[in-house]
Amino acid sequence: MTAVHAASGTPVPEVASRRSSAFDHAAALEQALGCPFDPGTGMSLAGGVRADELETTPASAFEAAWAAGCHEWLVPAEDGGRLSSFEGLLGVVRAISRRDLAVSVGLGSTFLAAAPVWVWGDEAQRSRVAERLLSREFGTAGISEDASGSDLLATSTRAESVAGGFVLNGSKWLVGNGRRSSFATVLAASEPSYGLFLVDFAAIGDAGVQRLPKVRTLGLRGHDLSGFAFDGCRVGPDARLGRPGRGIEMVSGVLQFTRTLVGGMSLGAADTGLRIALRHARERILYGRPALELAPVRSLLARGFADVLVGECTQLSAARGLDVAPRRMALWSAVAKYIVPGFCTDALDACGEVLSARAYLREGMAGGVFQKLVRDAAITPVFEGTRLVQLETIRSQLASGTRRPGHPEFPLQVLFGFGDPVPQWAPRQSRPSITYGGADEVVDLLDTAADRLEGDGELAALARELLVVRNRNREVFRVAAWHRSPKAYEVARQHALVHAAACCLHTWLERRDAFGGLAADRGWITVALRRVLERLGIRVDPDRDAEDRLVEWLKLLDDGDRAFSLAPLALAHQYR
Repeated sequence: MTAVHAASGTPVPEVASRRSSAFDHAAALEQALGCPFDPGTGMSLAGGVRADELETTPASAFEAAWAAGCHEWLVPAEDGGRLSSFEGLLGVVRAISRRDLAVSVGLGSTFLAAAPVWVWGDEAQRSRVAERLLSREFGTAGISEDASGSDLLATSTRAESVAGGFVLNGSKWLVGNGRRSSFATVLAASEPSYGLFLVDFAAIGDAGVQRLPKVRTLGLRGHDLSGFAFDGCRVGPDARLGRPGRGIEMVSGVLQFTRTLVGGMSLGAADTGLRIALRHARERILYGRPALELAPVRSLLARGFADVLVGECTQLSAARGLDVAPRRMALWSAVAKYIVPGFCTDALDACGEVLSARAYLREGMAGGVFQKLVRDAAITPVFEGTRLVQLETIRSQLASGTRRPGHPEFPLQVLFGFGDPVPQWAPRQSRPSITYGGADEVVDLLDTAADRLEGDGELAALARELLVVRNRNREVFRVAAWHRSPKAYEVARQHALVHAAACCLHTWLERRDAFGGLAADRGWITVALRRVLERLGIRVDPDRDAEDRLVEWLKLLDDGDRAFSLAPLALAHQYR
């Protein structure tokens, strides 16, 4: 059902009567958590600012998250939790991140620690970790070190095999939940190679473990970013996860889960940033009229919204890919991690321009949260691998594809069937693969998408511009792919952008009728494609009418307590 806005005649999206469980879960969580703009809720924006100012854990926000059952989404359904699909988990991450990234990062760090256990752990290990998480405890992934950073092969922590188990020596630094965790999964050098070990801090009473001080940071001041050091820490033989010598493979595999979900954090933060900027522009009077009536302000908001929608299309397909096409995720997760945080931080920059001086204030509207939001979101392109790390992953995956062409195509109707049912996640039956060979049907099937757009001259022309870039890059990459040259990394960057634009086109073709409302308005797709083409260095004239329609959609969605999303997602009643 679709209502019509009385003033503009624009259709207002209603929440679909027949939604998938993924969107149902997100909507239910929204209602349980309440509006973040309401200072009386446990996970309010104002409360997050107070904790940030004190550089302390936002305790009331975590209590609210636990009361709403967010921690249960860190445990697979088959192990007693609620995690049945990554599309569903994405909605949970977005809902939490709309309120406080310090909470979503804390829970995300716990999931990174637990994921190897779900995939490779034995029954006893899984049961132990599930009990910890369902009891609202934190985990930490002991991967990075001061000297080695993201270079896993330079890991210096060692696990020496001794009678009765292992002895751990070394330190882990810049890890999430390092001080407050009850367990850790630790990457350590061990015979015959690197291994991954489950260390139950609570069980050993921290014997042989020293917790390192919390690191002071620019953003995420309420997050426990710290570390721990081992000095003769003894653990039993049951501490080793999976097969000996597979530690780096296991870490690389589970990073596909977490680097994909980072985009959900970015989208949640961008939703709040856009809402703050929109409300300011509607209320702020400049030159005798609301700032929202000024053309530059409208353009900034429209383009920022389009950037968020590009990120959303890329993110939804990546999260769903974990459910239906896990073997592709060695490439697709890196593309999503490169694209989504970057587009969302650009959207927040546009919001900052709208807010002007108020973007820098630590008080005032929305409890002065915008400056915290920007500081917190600035780290999302960095953790779980920097943008350069993602480009190297994209380059190497595509390079392997030049040597092994001819992979079977994956049906895009399934990948872009957002909201349609997916099989329940079975961690031990769908283990991540660290390489697939560079197949990217999302980009390869741009030709089919362009053919389907022939009835729309403008969109077809924009799609053809993308095809030119794709085909040129293919030729260049056949020569440059195997070299870590500037040209190879530039082609990897352009591939990621073309992938993002293709996600928008496939979403438009596959889901506009199912979602209706904003998703069916061609204004969003024409502005979104232009935003990608601009980043590819292709000059395209702006579509001012489409930008104006996007601004009207922002107003309608905010007034209707809807997410700034193509999916018809209801939010908690908005406090104003």
